Amino acid sequence: MLKWLTRHLVKKNEYDLYYPGAAPQSSLMAIAVGLMAAVGGFLYGYDTGLVNGLLEMRYVVERFSANGLSFTAAESSIITAVLSLGTFFGALLAPLLSDTVGRKWGIILSTAVAFNIGTIIQIAATGIPLLCVGRAISGFGVGIISAVVPLYQSEASPKWVRGAIISTYQFAITWGLLVSSAVSQGTHNLRSSALYRVPIALQILWSIILVGGMLFLPESPRFYVRKDRIRDAAQALSTLRRVPIDDPGLIEELVEIKATHDYELSFGEASFFDCFHSGGGRHKQGLRMLTGIFLQALQQCSGINFIFYYGVNFFSKTGVNESYLISFVTYAVNVVATVPGIFLVEVIGRRKLMIFGGVGMAVSNLIIAIVGITSDSVVSNKVMIGLVCTFIASFAASWGPGTWVLVNEIYSLGVRGKAVAITAATNWLVNFVFAYITPYLFDNGARTASLGTKIFFIWGGCNCVGVLFVYLFVYETKGLRLEEVDEMYNNCSSALTSTRFVPRRVLDYPLSEPEQSSERKRDLDRMSTNSYAERVQSGYGTGYDGLSAAYPIDTAPNRSSAAPDGSPIPPAAQIDIHDPRISMYNIGHDMNIHAIQHRPPPSLESSSSDISSTHLDKTESDGARTTGLDVQQYLSRLNSSYATPAAPVAGFAHQILLTNNDPPAINFDTSDDESEASEIST
Repeated sequence: MLKWLTRHLVKKNEYDLYYPGAAPQSSLMAIAVGLMAAVGGFLYGYDTGLVNGLLEMRYVVERFSANGLSFTAAESSIITAVLSLGTFFGALLAPLLSDTVGRKWGIILSTAVAFNIGTIIQIAATGIPLLCVGRAISGFGVGIISAVVPLYQSEASPKWVRGAIISTYQFAITWGLLVSSAVSQGTHNLRSSALYRVPIALQILWSIILVGGMLFLPESPRFYVRKDRIRDAAQALSTLRRVPIDDPGLIEELVEIKATHDYELSFGEASFFDCFHSGGGRHKQGLRMLTGIFLQALQQCSGINFIFYYGVNFFSKTGVNESYLISFVTYAVNVVATVPGIFLVEVIGRRKLMIFGGVGMAVSNLIIAIVGITSDSVVSNKVMIGLVCTFIASFAASWGPGTWVLVNEIYSLGVRGKAVAITAATNWLVNFVFAYITPYLFDNGARTASLGTKIFFIWGGCNCVGVLFVYLFVYETKGLRLEEVDEMYNNCSSALTSTRFVPRRVLDYPLSEPEQSSERKRDLDRMSTNSYAERVQSGYGTGYDGLSAAYPIDTAPNRSSAAPDGSPIPPAAQIDIHDPRISMYNIGHDMNIHAIQHRPPPSLESSSSDISSTHLDKTESDGARTTGLDVQQYLSRLNSSYATPAAPVAGFAHQILLTNNDPPAINFDTSDDESEASEIST
């Protein structure tokens, strides 16, 4: 199965661009990681589907409802919605856990502790109050899982299968819904407490599977980079990509992650407020946050949870026989229809998938509403069942997985954990609102709107708004690395132009594929043993005239005696192949030069409010940070420090210098003329 997924999702020529000579099957580990983590979605789906059946079980109604005959709208609302209330707070607090102990352990702890404690309380419940307490605590755990699992999947996955892997989270939700429906179908005729306690207790089994599996998975390499644990990040990438730790492609990916993160970090640690504020290397951040928030809100306004929360009740009240069986059929359709969505999200892209799916959802919902108010017969009931299945299929193949994919791709590393948590919390908040008010809108009785099938006009209207929103505001992220998305937002003026965006790369290997691999290996081997870094045949040259892909690159050792004391000029960045660590300052690091894109950072290619002269006066004891400083300004100041201005500062191999030396400490203080000649300590 995994090999088949890889063969159909990985473009070999694209893979070889980053990992020459490696097999596409190197993605198998990342796919396995994504599928295992997706069990967190199964927990959510199972709990969601469970309440749908429980509310209609005669034994539960007799023991839990106030009148012993049926649940009132208020009772149905609180039992259903209290889970979403817990998940809302869990999602908001998720970054505190995932950014502290890691994505992996965040999933493990929230599942093993919060989710299972809530489950045990639900098993012991004999009334609505205790049942609601248990559901709220379980919801708190599910909320953390919902924010961290897709985040973990996105950070662990290579870009060519990232969308498909994140989609497995939604796929697991559909399986959870289906299994819970099957369990309810098998127990709803029992006349003992086992009728509801067995389905609830099974959640512990699912949590054991998730926790046990996560213990054997690697942590997100991007979390390790955030914690400056570069050795661990390299090892995690090696495990995920199934390549040696000194593989050139792995080093390139690792340095790109590190360079982007430190570029953002040099502007300060991001807060929740920064999620809505552009700056610190982040572009159109307000638009990105609104995109994530509205996508999650519109997904919950689509009407999908009306079917999954109250489907049995809906089919019963519209005169459909075998409501439990029909509800099971809708869950099965949900599972089957999600499969093409997993592939289509990579084939046609996120925007087209969401637009086409939204149109299908809108048409289905509006026709259901029209049929419901114009006809009341067996034929119309069958038509409505068919249209409900069409609506679910449209959702499952598009907005179901697509929303989770997009909200985990559009944010930069510095704010990703917090931003994803906010959007996940939005999902649960809107979920709570609709779960609570739906019985009042749909049911007949005192203080209810008694809309019946007219409620589908609301869902259809929201679907239309969703289609328009995606068309106007959602940027296409298909085929981009997470570190390239910020470049897209910087360079594309609108969502419409994002579909034509291509990351600009200067290919540093105009050779055949076999020659590329051997040439890259030779360059890296040579540089790993040269403490001052050699110029190699691939990469950028760096001189006082700025960065240029056309700058002459040769194989002469970089041993210039241009420093005032006659000593060689240490390189401006470092990484040791055999003991992966990065201390990248100045141009190669703080200026956010991406190792794969081979170009200056986007902020230096156009005017940006992120570039501020205030960075010129910043001095560090271990080296000068020049983030936000124009390359020309930096090189001009560095020029004044040496006796021979024409000498190059350093040579780049894939824009990375391999050396054991520390970078020079450069003083940018311009308070007096004498300080113009910056001091250099080697």
